[in-house]
Amino acid sequence: MGDTMTATPDTAMAVFRVNLALQGPVVDILGQFLPELNVLPRDRAYDHIMDNLGLLTRCFDVFRREPERFRTILVDERKRPVTDESVKLSCGRSLGEVIAMVVRTAAKRFFRRTLPPTPRVSEIPNRADELYDSIKAYLLHDWQVPLVPTYAGMEPSLVRRIGARLLEAREAASLARLIADPDARLTEPLPPQTDRTEFNAISGTTLHPKRRHPMTAHPAEILCENQERLRPEAFTPVFFDPEVRATVPNPDNVRAIADILRGVGSVSALALVEGLGLRKDQLAVMLVVAHDCIGTIVFGRLFGPRADPELLDRILARARLHGIGPNSGVIECAIFMRSVFARFGHRSRRDP
Repeated sequence: MGDTMTATPDTAMAVFRVNLALQGPVVDILGQFLPELNVLPRDRAYDHIMDNLGLLTRCFDVFRREPERFRTILVDERKRPVTDESVKLSCGRSLGEVIAMVVRTAAKRFFRRTLPPTPRVSEIPNRADELYDSIKAYLLHDWQVPLVPTYAGMEPSLVRRIGARLLEAREAASLARLIADPDARLTEPLPPQTDRTEFNAISGTTLHPKRRHPMTAHPAEILCENQERLRPEAFTPVFFDPEVRATVPNPDNVRAIADILRGVGSVSALALVEGLGLRKDQLAVMLVVAHDCIGTIVFGRLFGPRADPELLDRILARARLHGIGPNSGVIECAIFMRSVFARFGHRSRRDP
């Protein structure tokens, strides 16, 4: 599994710890639900899982269905239970990173088993490795395991063209549609209604114009299951966009960005989305930039679960005045948010 990450001493130790857990206690727990694993030694059971995509999918199903069985493994350095996939575990990697490592390893093995090898005398890169190198940045989630055979049929150039949109295709049918037409829209657009104004109550005292546009983010897609907060995973593809990465601070700090988005309440998120017709990338940029400007405490008061409706309305009014809408560039959105919160200075001078 170490081939999925840069080989620094810290990384090597983290990978060693991850492998130790996967080949030991994790396999033991999985064996309670998948008896075929019990007839194999631990190390062979691990390899058997990684070489069998169907079995790996069943393992992930067990993990998702029986989380309590893995509680003793999912702990931080102080042995405290960890339920957030972005929090670092005792092995030195977060659960999200471990899942990505497993998916990448399984995909690489599958590519090497199924794609024709390149003759050693040839200077042409091995097709399996070239495909893996082009797609590994987008192999992040356990739901992608059943899609690996379809990924194997893609050309690296097509992977690079589709880019982060691969993460929008969660089923074989939608992935096939995306392969056939890289510009295909995978979700049904909302009907354009920009020629009329609707009013939608977001609290007992606040009304804001509701704008709809084909590119406007869908509430069901961006909110978590209980509809109370944003779902950070919905924004993962956004931060592969070079324009977004150039606009937000520290775009590689996935954990910090996830924490920011997770702290956003549904009322404030929907106020921005429906009040301005924002796309996902615009919403993410505006929120991350706002957090950078005002710091965690003020950000929580403005955009958290108990957001102040009056302040939200004032931000929306200014945004409309500046022409912020679904057709605005992410840079425009970032500049607008920095202008709104300019008087706060930089958050490093406020957050402890």
